[in-house]
Parts: sequence; structure tokens; C-alpha cells
Amino acid sequence: MTKKWDGAEFFRLMAANEQAVGDWYRTLANDAKFGGKFFEKMAKDEDRHYQIYTALLKKYEGTQALTVEISEDHEAYLNALMKDHIESDADNLKEKAAKASTKDDIYAIAEQVERDSVLFVEELIELYPDLKEEDFKVVLQEEKNHLAMVLTRRMESQLNTLRL
Repeated sequence: MTKKWDGAEFFRLMAANEQAVGDWYRTLANDAKFGGKFFEKMAKDEDRHYQIYTALLKKYEGTQALTVEISEDHEAYLNALMKDHIESDADNLKEKAAKASTKDDIYAIAEQVERDSVLFVEELIELYPDLKEEDFKVVLQEEKNHLAMVLTRRMESQLNTLRL
């Protein structure tokens, strides 16, 4: 059985996530021990993603474009995904980061953030293949690049720790 699902809240969540992550990366960029230019570049990308999501939301909110037919199982999955993410996001991100004591801790948090972003963008592409798909594909590729860069940095950090 299928039902209509309005994805406006999903877009709001995506925009809020990009904004929170961009702010966090910018904070890290200002902390010399964590990476400066690396995190500043990532923050700028997240800012651009935020602009994409807010522009799409502004353009399509209240129209049928954000309403899609999905199965009840898919709706349950999306609702659980959004609930989990909302409960674990912005404030929790700051809290986790404040408790981080090593570069590896920071990179582990960044890795999870980027994995979640890839998952969410893939879901958007599946749900809304007709909405500025080229924007989603650009964002998806950048999120995948972010994940690869964070994984590389994390591995380098772990190797440096082992060398000590």
C-alpha cells in the first residue's frame, strides 16, 4: 500500500544539518590543531549545500513537487531516519565535539556526519528524481569526497599516533 508523503520536513532537516555541520567545521578551521584550511573548505561546501536545500525548499514548499507516493515501510524508514537524526544532531554534534580529546575523535565524528550526508542525499535523489537532480548529484559527489578526505585524514592521524 502506498501513501502520499510530504518531504518538506526532510528538506528542512537537510538544510539544518548542512548549516550545523558547516558551523562545526568552521569552528574546527579556527582551531589550529585540527586542520585550518581543510575544515574551512569543507565548511564552505556545507554552506553551499545549505543554500541549495533552502532554495529548493523555498521554490517547492507548499506545492505537489515535494509530495511523493511511498510505501508504508518506506515512510516508517524515513520517519525513523529523520527522528534519529534530529535527536542526534546540532546540539549533540557540539556536545560530542566538546568531549573529543584527539584528532581521531574529531575525524570519527566527521566520518559519521559525512556518511549520514551521503545516505540522506542518496535518499533525496531516489525520492525526487525530477527536482534539480544535477544539484543533488553535485552535493552527493562532494559529500562522498568529504567522506574520502575525512577517512584519509583519520587514517593518517591513526598512523601518526602509532608512530609515537
